[in-house]
Amino acid sequence: MKKTIKLSERKLKEIIQESIDRVLNKNLMLEMATFGTERWGNDTYKIAVHGASTNDRPTPHIHIYLNNDVPPFKLFNFEISFEDIVSKDEINLIYQLDRHKHVKNTNRTECSWTGYADIYEGFKNFLFSAPTKTKFGTFKDNLERAIYEWNRETDFVKTEQGGNPMKEYFDEKGVVVLPKYLGYFG
Repeated sequence: MKKTIKLSERKLKEIIQESIDRVLNKNLMLEMATFGTERWGNDTYKIAVHGASTNDRPTPHIHIYLNNDVPPFKLFNFEISFEDIVSKDEINLIYQLDRHKHVKNTNRTECSWTGYADIYEGFKNFLFSAPTKTKFGTFKDNLERAIYEWNRETDFVKTEQGGNPMKEYFDEKGVVVLPKYLGYFG
């Protein structure tokens, strides 16, 4: 009698990705990793990251987009700089799209949280609150989870072996991580 082993879709993707990486010696993006869904104000938003291997901006960032925006990022997309969080202790936008309010700021100097206090405060509280339990381990807060997810999406194999691609990126760029965030990169 044959024994059947059931694999979760995500686990199967991880196995396939690891095999591809070994054969091609490349790092390919798995997918956008959504690690939170929150309601702020009148809308529900998803919080997600994807690694540096995409054609999106190479700067590590977190996306906030509308839960019901299909495909995502067409109506609402805020991108928040990881670098500013861990090196300046600031939550800064680097890209801002809100078609309902006719806002599209592609230059970070034009981006503003003005008019979005509910999203800013909600995201700040979310970022520093304990995440729901995951199969990937226990995290201090959602910031640590976001860094882990970005690392996995950037280099699955290196992350699984204890590496930290985001820290390597910051080191290459000369970004100094504040002492209070160093534990996220250990």
